[in-house]
Amino acid sequence: MVKILNIIIFLGLALNVNAAGKIYKYTDENGNVHYSDKKPFEDAQEAQLKSLTIIESTNIESNSSWKRARHKEKFKAYDFDNFVISSPQAEETIWGSGGNVSFTVNINGKLPPNYRIKFYLDDQPHGKVKSNSQLIADVERGEHTIYAQVIDASTRKVIKTSPKVIFHLKQHSKK
Repeated sequence: MVKILNIIIFLGLALNVNAAGKIYKYTDENGNVHYSDKKPFEDAQEAQLKSLTIIESTNIESNSSWKRARHKEKFKAYDFDNFVISSPQAEETIWGSGGNVSFTVNINGKLPPNYRIKFYLDDQPHGKVKSNSQLIADVERGEHTIYAQVIDASTRKVIKTSPKVIFHLKQHSKK
């Protein structure tokens, strides 16, 4: 669309120059060069202009789409269809962990080199790890929600988000 619009503008200018007739070139008293389609004074000379050349443009694929295509092809072997929290399980009750809870996600195959997993406990981020598990300390008793995201470390784009899992942490009362 832009290419067609540019061609129309250039053709319009070329036709306008031919339709207007002569173009005059003159220099004012300050030494500035001016062009005009009206004769500024009686002794003004007609400007010798080169004809307009229109060169057809070619469609060039942008670098960013090339990188995206290469990235998709490179990582299409990595399957994140089964990206779910495997530990703790939904509605699981964890007893006597001392506030330390280990979280694990299922991932088919291994994680690509520039991908990280970020765990979220009660919607608060906890690290970016290269493995499929993480230990989070000082988790209070009660009901908690956990989910994880696969993130491209270079672009910080979220590739996949796991479903949320609710679990319960019970501790023996302190004396």
